[in-house]
Amino acid sequence: MQKSDPTEIPIRNDGKEKQLVKITNHLARQNVSLCWQCLTCSGGCPFADHMDLLPNQVIRLVQLGQVKEAIKCKTIWICVGCHTCSTNCPNSIDIGAIMDALRQLAIRYGVAIPEKDIFRFHKYIFGSIQRSGRLNKLEAMIQFKLGTGRVFSDIKSGIKMLNRGKLELIPQKIKDTGELDRILTHYDKRRRSFKAHE
Repeated sequence: MQKSDPTEIPIRNDGKEKQLVKITNHLARQNVSLCWQCLTCSGGCPFADHMDLLPNQVIRLVQLGQVKEAIKCKTIWICVGCHTCSTNCPNSIDIGAIMDALRQLAIRYGVAIPEKDIFRFHKYIFGSIQRSGRLNKLEAMIQFKLGTGRVFSDIKSGIKMLNRGKLELIPQKIKDTGELDRILTHYDKRRRSFKAHE
């Protein structure tokens, strides 16, 4: 699939900024405009040193409708959703949910993902949960290692985890997979529903 230029994202020229905010708010169930740039999120983020933009800078880009910068940055992929920022936010904004919404937009529009290993890891974890309703760490780790080509890079850590019972050889499965399917279908529809805002 050919990657699209974010400047070609089909957001109307009239009110582009408002439209991006509306889509992001819809996906994240947040109100981005509530952010007053107090920098609390960035000051408390344990991964800020690894980001190309601080969390508050990403939020500001969204507020200004800067599509290209917001969905192409590394920060949205480095965010692990630990909720340190959200917990400390004086306006109770779930910044992790906004980062997730921006990841969805990046995938939706085919933007080149700067942190491919992180994206792959997300896919393997989701696939594991989708199949059994629980994360099978061993399965996700093996798939990730095969995908990166670095199969034996963490073999010592893997053996230690197996010995300590941290990795299950036989994956557990939830009983009510129908309920899981219903939940996943609901959120898939919600994720796709932002078309209404385009």
